[in-house]
Amino acid sequence: MPDSLTSVFVGRDAEVERAVSLGRRAAAGQGTVLLVEGEPGIGKTALLDAAGARYAADGLFVRRGAAKELQRQVPFAAVCSWLDADRGASDPVRALLRSGDRAGDGAATHEFAITEAILDLVDTWCAAGPVALLIDDVHWADRQSLTVLHRLCGVLGDLPLLLVLAARPLPRDAGFVALTAELVERRAPMIRLGALAELAAAELVRHMVGATPGPGLMRQVVGAGGNPLYITELVASLLRDAAITVVADTADPTELVDGPSASLAGAIAQRLEFLSRSARQVLPMAAALGPTVYVPELAAVLDSPIMEIWKVVTEATDGGLLTRADSELVFRHDLIRQVLADQLPDSLRAGLLRRAGQILLATDAPIERIAYYLSAGGNELDTRTLDWLVAVADKLIVRAPEIAVQLLRRAAATAELGTRSILLRLHAQALLWNGRAAEAEALVRTALLNRPEDDIELRWLLMQACHARGDLREVVAVAEKTLATPNLTDEDAGRFHGMSGLNNFYLGRFDAAEAAGAQALAIGDATENPLVTGYGLLTVGAVRYVQGYLDEALELSSRILAVFENGFGSDQFDPYVLYAHCLIELDRFADAEVVLHKAIGHSRRIHGVYLSASAAAKARLYVLNGRWDDAIIECTSGRSVPDALGYTPILQSLSALIGIHRGTFLPDPDDIPAPNDQLGSSSYGQFYPWINALLLETRGDPRGALDLLVDAQLRLADGLTSPTLYYIYPDIARLAADVGDEKAARSVVMASAESARRQPTAARTGTAMLCRGVAERDPAVLRTAAAEFRRAGRPFYEAQAYENAAVLFAADGAGSDARSALDAAVELYSGLGASWDIARAVARMRPYGIRRGVRGPRNRPKSGRAALTDTERKVAALVAEGFSNADIAAQMFLSRRTIQSHVSNILAKLGVGSRREIAPEISGY
Repeated sequence: MPDSLTSVFVGRDAEVERAVSLGRRAAAGQGTVLLVEGEPGIGKTALLDAAGARYAADGLFVRRGAAKELQRQVPFAAVCSWLDADRGASDPVRALLRSGDRAGDGAATHEFAITEAILDLVDTWCAAGPVALLIDDVHWADRQSLTVLHRLCGVLGDLPLLLVLAARPLPRDAGFVALTAELVERRAPMIRLGALAELAAAELVRHMVGATPGPGLMRQVVGAGGNPLYITELVASLLRDAAITVVADTADPTELVDGPSASLAGAIAQRLEFLSRSARQVLPMAAALGPTVYVPELAAVLDSPIMEIWKVVTEATDGGLLTRADSELVFRHDLIRQVLADQLPDSLRAGLLRRAGQILLATDAPIERIAYYLSAGGNELDTRTLDWLVAVADKLIVRAPEIAVQLLRRAAATAELGTRSILLRLHAQALLWNGRAAEAEALVRTALLNRPEDDIELRWLLMQACHARGDLREVVAVAEKTLATPNLTDEDAGRFHGMSGLNNFYLGRFDAAEAAGAQALAIGDATENPLVTGYGLLTVGAVRYVQGYLDEALELSSRILAVFENGFGSDQFDPYVLYAHCLIELDRFADAEVVLHKAIGHSRRIHGVYLSASAAAKARLYVLNGRWDDAIIECTSGRSVPDALGYTPILQSLSALIGIHRGTFLPDPDDIPAPNDQLGSSSYGQFYPWINALLLETRGDPRGALDLLVDAQLRLADGLTSPTLYYIYPDIARLAADVGDEKAARSVVMASAESARRQPTAARTGTAMLCRGVAERDPAVLRTAAAEFRRAGRPFYEAQAYENAAVLFAADGAGSDARSALDAAVELYSGLGASWDIARAVARMRPYGIRRGVRGPRNRPKSGRAALTDTERKVAALVAEGFSNADIAAQMFLSRRTIQSHVSNILAKLGVGSRREIAPEISGY
């Protein structure tokens, strides 16, 4: 008789073929996601096995993983199961997972960095050939893994990638519900595995018993409801009882023996009866500890000889309860493990978990697994456990933040006074890392009330919590109160001066910021403390930047980089971003782009909060130097990064500005949120009124448009917006001339002249000359302004200078000069796709009888090879050479998300469906 424990995959041919057809579609370059859904034991895992083998045979690179119930609080555990087959390729991801010896600014940006690293790795796999990623039991996936899957679903359409997700229908985590809802909205393929048909169930039974099942046996099988696992267990129990008789190749139950219960629990319990007494005692305890059986650990927890445990494991493996998955022993099905674990009282299960955690303290087991056992075990933690927790807390906060919060809360509540203060601080750090700043602040304030003496580290955490909530005034208040504390060390004073200076700067209190920054800088230099020095340099440099003294700001910000390169590893602020801003305003766009690429990479590595600020700076750079298509893509991709500082509305505003100038009005400017008191709005406060002013002008209200811009000029002149406020000056000058407002014209002439006086860059000089030329009606000055803008590399502003010169030449009767200036303006506007500006320029010339030249430049086509921008042509060429998005991003100093957006645009413009089709389309181009 065949082995009664052997199962076979039957009755699912159609489902397998459907899954395989999607793999072939992915191999052709058209990625997709497949959701396989069904109740426990219905055959989801077997379907993945069968489909995975066919994918490999068809030449796909297959990676198989699974989520585990006990790892739902371990970040990225589910998707990292893909990486276990190839440790070398996964090193960058695992390095990030293991990074964070000190919990820094927060989990959101740390998780973003790991997500990007995983996506980069998948992208690298896809560049080498078609890929199939399979993941079982997604309903148990941790939140971070669900985020990765969500991101993959958004980009796989352009990749040779098949993503197969297997899950139970209920119950579901809220994150998984959101993911499946999106898949339904996208009309993603889905396979719902139902009960086996009667013929398929009979074939499964026939395979097990070696004969055709008769009507009596099939009546028994009906109780399993067509579930393959239930059928297997029920028939196996009949075989063990010798309750099946084969007569003339027909198998039926033996009449003298009652059939087993139709419940799976009953069948599994009956299987246990055939095991030895020691196996019946050990297996439920092994099941209570989790789906994986670690023999040495189990022996230590149960205080049993390791060989005795090996005998039990061998017996359970032979009996079909355990199986080997890669290099691990696991229960054959989670339902089997659950039935076994439920045999233990809750108190005994908690005691086992607690003892497991204590036993593993002396081993090299992952700290997150130890922490899980300790947190699930309940009760008070002993001194040895508390000492371990204090030693590993910084790493645990990063690797398993939710478990860390739970365990540190319990530890802090029960520890003795001396250790309690340390655990309170660590608990607050864990809350901050998890983005629960309000809870962290409340915890720290309570701790400070209960301590008669001042605790400097608690006050530092209080400042961080207030900063994370955006309460900058409270940050300054806490810093000032702490600085009045007697016996404060110099280094502590430097830290608090630095935080006070930066937050005063963000509040627009520049005198107070400079004073505090200078104090921090002096203390940092004296104590050789790089963090304190960095705070001082950044604060003083930022003040010089908003004052318009760019050379001085550049020198101070370059010193930050020198400190950073000499070992300063701060995750408190971005050492690159001020330097990049200075380079942009000094018209050094190429240098600024390189520095911003470093800034983004730095933020991803050390989990800084300035990713959105760097994205906004990069988009602004592309707007200024005329790479508007790249700016739109940067705005779109930049909105997917964590945004603690409020730069998302600025990215939306930049896209809307381009949409207005191009006449598309996409995105809808009316959807841009109004400014708030976050750093993003404070730094670029002119964008919201600028958008609304241009909208008024398009609706025929130049007076209203001018009033909005003049109000912004006067209101924002002395704040964080001042370094870039001159961007709106040309529009003020033009509108003031059109409506005859001499006061507004004089005001913008004076403001632009002062800006150029403080830092005579080509762009600021050009702006001052444009405003003066329009106000004084001097077209020659405007021509010089155009030359300055050309030297600065700002084509849109150069076009504005030519447009205004054309109007003045025409008014003076210099028709030839007017037509030449108009053609120059239209050519520049056309290169940007600025159709609204072209229409305005032409309309302003109409009263003078000036028309555009017949042979004017044409706009870029909307489709085909000629529709590709310069950047898109470079990306397409690298895609055709087989480079991954991550490789292309590294070569072009762009993010992988930006390259993905370019690839999507390229596919749409070329009218092709996959990356593989790009090469033939651009060959010979």
